[in-house]
Amino acid sequence: MESQPILDITETARPVRALEVRVPSRVFLALLGIAAVAVFLLITLGVVVRVTGSGLGCPDWPLCHGRLIPPLEFHTLMEYSHRLAASLTTTLVVLSAAVAWWRYRRLPFIIVPVTLAASLVVVAAILGGITVLLELPPTVVTLHLAAAELIFALLLATLVWAWRTRRPKGALADLGVRRWAVAAALTTLVVIVTGSYIVGSDAGTACPQWPLCGGDALSTYSAGWLHMAHRLIAALGALLAVWAAWTAWRRRGDSASIGWASAVAGILVVAQVLVGAANPWTGFSTLARAAHLSLATAMWGSFVVLGALSWQPGHAARVEGRRAVWALLSDYVALTKPRIILLLLLTALGSMFLAAHGVPPISTAVLVLVGGAMAAGGANALNHYFDQDIDEQMRRTQRRPLPARRIAPSHALAFGLAMNLVAFVLLAAWVNLVSALLTLGASVFYVVVYTRWLKRSTTQNIVIGGAAGAVPPLVGWAAVTGGLELPALYLFAIVFFWTPPHFWALAILLRDDYARARVPMLPVVAGIPATTKSILLHSLILVSITLLFFTVRAVGWLYLGGAVLLGAYFLFLAWRLFRTQTIRAARHLYLYSLLYLALLFTLVIVESLVNPWPR
Repeated sequence: MESQPILDITETARPVRALEVRVPSRVFLALLGIAAVAVFLLITLGVVVRVTGSGLGCPDWPLCHGRLIPPLEFHTLMEYSHRLAASLTTTLVVLSAAVAWWRYRRLPFIIVPVTLAASLVVVAAILGGITVLLELPPTVVTLHLAAAELIFALLLATLVWAWRTRRPKGALADLGVRRWAVAAALTTLVVIVTGSYIVGSDAGTACPQWPLCGGDALSTYSAGWLHMAHRLIAALGALLAVWAAWTAWRRRGDSASIGWASAVAGILVVAQVLVGAANPWTGFSTLARAAHLSLATAMWGSFVVLGALSWQPGHAARVEGRRAVWALLSDYVALTKPRIILLLLLTALGSMFLAAHGVPPISTAVLVLVGGAMAAGGANALNHYFDQDIDEQMRRTQRRPLPARRIAPSHALAFGLAMNLVAFVLLAAWVNLVSALLTLGASVFYVVVYTRWLKRSTTQNIVIGGAAGAVPPLVGWAAVTGGLELPALYLFAIVFFWTPPHFWALAILLRDDYARARVPMLPVVAGIPATTKSILLHSLILVSITLLFFTVRAVGWLYLGGAVLLGAYFLFLAWRLFRTQTIRAARHLYLYSLLYLALLFTLVIVESLVNPWPR
């Protein structure tokens, strides 16, 4: 799912605050350490619950068998103990964040990660409830574990950076160590996530031998291939981890903490490989399976610590001109154009509700929204990269991160490509290949066809290029059904024909800017009278399609009534712009067009809940 050229005219420069150094206390360090240990133990306990088959020991949520005090039964007590531990851990993480905001809110390298950790605690709690209520779906279980692993990493990073603030003399800012440590950490996380999904898909014990699968498992049982794919990823991850640990170990003379961290990481890599092999050797015993993920979590944490030790926040702040980390994060968020993404996600969500004849599967909806947001954000970042020359000449965009030199172009390029890659893998692995290919195709079309070609060569750039922004409804439909049908194509057409009047109204407001940057937008080349005429014609087509959508019987009378009212006002604004050709009329149409599309797809969602089709 991808972004279309909907532009935001409200971008303003963000003030930069100087970084105020303050030394964290030993009590705060102890609190962070206890919270991190608690998260690690909680993950380990969760693994024990899973491998003992106690995941549904409490079949309801948040109570257990409808009671605060559960029955004295093994599986029930196992699951209940996990919930109690989660409550205690949540308290520790939230308390750490509260203390950080109270005492250290001027230290971005403390306040940012610990706040993210506290936010993810809420996400993990919600996912935990969904896991139980939906009876352990593999996707949601995996997301629940991933959230816990990220909380663990954020707490460790916060602890390291807070500790390094107290002991600056031993600091080591080593780019080589940091890169390999981060690569090893991310690879380990991928191994953990894929392993969790494989176990949830009943492929965790598919291969009875090690290192190969053995027997006829691969020829007769598809789960064997899935299991071996995990082993291959784990093997590559282990090689990368060994190299990262060795690279860091060679720098032990410069920093004793780097030496200790690399030694621990290397030992954990070896231990993890041995325990992984012990799983099939012991017939996948409960102990071996529990130790496998627990060690993987420790290994993930060790490389997070190694990466944090090799990055000194104060050094990074000086290199960036002493900008606060908040400002840097906000610049990367700005690259994704988040306000545009929200509207795109709403169109995908409306399509999912319609395709599901009501509420879509929660896990599918979450994955599509997350994957779609990442793909759209990545494509927007690439748009920033390829439009640097245009942005430098337009007053509205001169303060963006790239023309203002706050982010290096190569970093924006890598960020955009990585976001799209992760989005494709996420959708292909846990939704379906059709939705993943549609999302990738939209990104490629937006970046290559629209940004690099059409935008600079023809007045019809937005007419053709708008197809990229019309893909999210197709993605949502394909995610639920696995294919495409006529209602999905109607939703595509609605967004496709909505884009020109919306964007041309904005282009009238920015005509001088586009002329200065030599971008052949319709108002610049053909003039405002011709543009307003095209806006009116496309608005007539748009409203007609929204009404014709009723004839396929995918929506009912509630939608039709709303579409008539919304469309009538849209046509009135388009007609007024055609007659007056004023900036004020263009601004009204532009702003209403955003509300129009949001309300129209909200009607689709409500209609799907109130009167689900087929009729």
